[in-house]
Amino acid sequence: MRKTTLIFVLLFLSSCGSLGWLGKSDAQKKLEEGTSKPTKIPSELDAPIFNDPMAIPDIQDFRGLSGSEIELGLPDPLATNFGVEQILIRRLGDNRWVFVDLPVATVWPRVLIFFEEKNFPLTSVEVSGGRIETDWVVGSSGDAENIFESLGNLNRDEIQDSLYEYSFNVLVEAGVRSGSTELYVEERNRLRNDENLSTPWDGVSDDPALESKMLSALAYYIGERIAEGPSISLAAATRQASKVETISGESGTVLKYRLDFDRTWATIGRALEDAEVEVVDLDRSAGVYYVNYSSLANSKSGFLKRIFNSGEEKKEGRPFLVTVTSQSGQIIVNAAPSGESSPGPEDLVLRERLIKIIKEYST
Repeated sequence: MRKTTLIFVLLFLSSCGSLGWLGKSDAQKKLEEGTSKPTKIPSELDAPIFNDPMAIPDIQDFRGLSGSEIELGLPDPLATNFGVEQILIRRLGDNRWVFVDLPVATVWPRVLIFFEEKNFPLTSVEVSGGRIETDWVVGSSGDAENIFESLGNLNRDEIQDSLYEYSFNVLVEAGVRSGSTELYVEERNRLRNDENLSTPWDGVSDDPALESKMLSALAYYIGERIAEGPSISLAAATRQASKVETISGESGTVLKYRLDFDRTWATIGRALEDAEVEVVDLDRSAGVYYVNYSSLANSKSGFLKRIFNSGEEKKEGRPFLVTVTSQSGQIIVNAAPSGESSPGPEDLVLRERLIKIIKEYST
């Protein structure tokens, strides 16, 4: 009986050791920490060509952090929507557009179906350029609401009595934020069948109110059909390049925007606001935002974290300058510490995080 019990105890302890309950075994330590000698092919055999699939690249230490000790907190939380609604109508000055938090390949077929259901004949569809042009459609006169409701819905007698016809040019472009889309609409009108009054597209609508109505209708239509499941255009999938590009160099990471200065300036301001980065001051003529930022000061804590860390003081943000400049016809967004003392390694790491956050929240 004693022998049986002893054997059972020994087997139990050995199983506990293999599971790691009593510490790691020598075999586990060798697998996790040990190294093995490289395999040698005998000289009388042909050696295969070796390609290292996990080659370690040469690191360029642009920030001079090699050998430095940096105290870092938890990484920034990964957000899925970054505080941005899926579909919004944006406006900057006289320009309006629809922001859709879906890729171009998903939005493009929905726009085509919209015009099909509204009985709008199309004269031009350019997938490569993201342009859709409608034919002239007879409509009533009056305010934008009545005109839009009449397009494609007039009977024969009403068409005979109508004096005007309307056409639309829609641009479907990749948005600033990665994986998003922007819709632009231009409207023009003329007397019926008067080709002498037909003007080329110049970027300015004849009736801004009717342009706004078409944008609203497109936004509502796409929003209503998001839940219907994805419909993807493979041809439009090639037009996914974002309007913002990350560039790494000796001075650190900067952002290059394919926008004009006014749009970029507004985009950066909105991104800082959505990311809850404190803007202390700004100088538009100089293209500078004065902000305070730290990974802890600008992170959104959860419910449990607020309970257990309620007694801790929130870390104060460090001063940074976010600059928007035009260089060789391109808009460059940069960030730099603005304190009196020279920036330390932690400041340089925070700068990279601030650039990353601005890009993620840009719409």
